[in-house]
Amino acid sequence: MNRYFPTSLPPLRPVLRRHLLLLQHGPVVLRPLQRSDLSAWRHHYRQVERSGNPPDHFDAEAHFLCGVQRSQLQHDNDQLLLGSFDAAGELLDQLNLRLHCAHARSVELRWLHAAGCPQRRQLHASLQALCTFLFEQVGIRRLFVLLPPDAGSALVATLQAIGFEREGLLRDHHLDVEGWQDRQLYALTAPVWLQRQSAEN
Repeated sequence: MNRYFPTSLPPLRPVLRRHLLLLQHGPVVLRPLQRSDLSAWRHHYRQVERSGNPPDHFDAEAHFLCGVQRSQLQHDNDQLLLGSFDAAGELLDQLNLRLHCAHARSVELRWLHAAGCPQRRQLHASLQALCTFLFEQVGIRRLFVLLPPDAGSALVATLQAIGFEREGLLRDHHLDVEGWQDRQLYALTAPVWLQRQSAEN
């Protein structure tokens, strides 16, 4: 008998490229990004560049296309690339989900640019749809976000409204052109999410 790993866990439901995934909450729709979204993605990426906080990829378009091709959540370090769209079909932001450990059911959430969802209501709706899917259908146990120390208060407030809690500060966790940077850790677990949903219903 293996006493180190629990055997009562239900199997993790993989999310593969062939799945027709479409998540909606309020005015926001989440779906996997496709090669056909490249034009809308380029427009959104230019907005991110103009904001003065571009991502750390020297060839962002190639990185996007590679991400689209390999997008899935099944094994350790898999990444699922989702687009957040409004009711008119305009791309609001790109969401990256990275499965850190399939056994521990731990997923990191990153935005291409958190300001890509300009309204708190849209960001809240994206998170609501995503958490419902990951916790209740896929079987994820823990969802976490790493934010710079100067992350906007609106973003932090939205995370906390969903149920994320600040778990600490990771010193020198991220290296960029300006050197080593700290990151704030916010996380939400499935039991907390399910308890909040039960209380709200």
